[in-house]
Amino acid sequence: MQRFLDIQAHYREAGLDTREVKHAQVVQRIANLPPMFTVSPVGESVEGRTIYGIRAGTGATRVLLWSQMHGDESTATRTLFDVFNFLAASDRHNRWREKTMSQLSLCFIPMLNPDGAECNRRENACGIDINRDARRCTTPEGRILHNLTGTFAPHFSFNLHDQESYYSAGASPVPATIAFLAPPADIQESIPDNRRRAMQLIVWLNRKLQAIIPHGVAKWSDAYEPRAFGEWSQAQHSATILVESGGYYNDPQREFVRKIHFGILLEALSAIASFDYAGEPLSPYFAIPQNRENGMFDSLQRQQTLTIHGTTYITDIGFRKGEQFAGDFESFGSLEADERMKADESG
Repeated sequence: MQRFLDIQAHYREAGLDTREVKHAQVVQRIANLPPMFTVSPVGESVEGRTIYGIRAGTGATRVLLWSQMHGDESTATRTLFDVFNFLAASDRHNRWREKTMSQLSLCFIPMLNPDGAECNRRENACGIDINRDARRCTTPEGRILHNLTGTFAPHFSFNLHDQESYYSAGASPVPATIAFLAPPADIQESIPDNRRRAMQLIVWLNRKLQAIIPHGVAKWSDAYEPRAFGEWSQAQHSATILVESGGYYNDPQREFVRKIHFGILLEALSAIASFDYAGEPLSPYFAIPQNRENGMFDSLQRQQTLTIHGTTYITDIGFRKGEQFAGDFESFGSLEADERMKADESG
């Protein structure tokens, strides 16, 4: 994966520098894509904004990737344009491009929720979380993804999201910079062939990532959520992988995380095209630490005295600046992990 991280800056799409990405920015860049990409409108949002599908590649293995299903989660959207720049270039990586693009047919939806993106909120213009609309498809955006999955029939699907900076990778003092999930297709959490392939690919990617962000990879709970598109997509026999971009030190705009995401996507496409993931065992997937909500703080103050309703307490206090798009998250800490580490040091 390091090979892709080393070159990301060269292909980085300029002008997508903050975590607020609007529909107009996406439309402008789609209009300038080179002829190797086939661009088609796939529908409109509640407020009438055009949603686009972008295709490339000639191979038999079909891969669908969608981003910004939640309007305030833009890291993958920015990354996709970096990926487009890489795929369209002609340089020393041409052999990789020729092999991968001859094996894969790719379909991208770089912004599924343009109305939510416009006001920087999770839900669409009706206040509906599109990722809970996979069954009823009451939203036009949900219907677009539902229909495209049916017509394109992907062998692999990538559900690309952002998560809060305050998730930790298990009980460690490290932020969950990336979280994965191969969502279950049923309440029994069974492992049919397509989910097995998704798990194996995650194991492959996690091993690569450990050299870049040690202990910084987590796994979402495998609990079945029937309304979610990941679970529904898995039930359509597509090997479906959730990728969540999280927090990292001194990276409020997630530019470092954007680079990591670039490496993940290209490494994943490469592994799918070459079947490099196919021999991976499943046990390392289940060993990935659980994504832990509220596991991190910007700073910690130990042994503080608080008086509440006349009673005095000695406590540790964690502080957060909030999930803001400006400023520095200079230091993360985990109360539980910090205590565990202190205990380990004392023998």
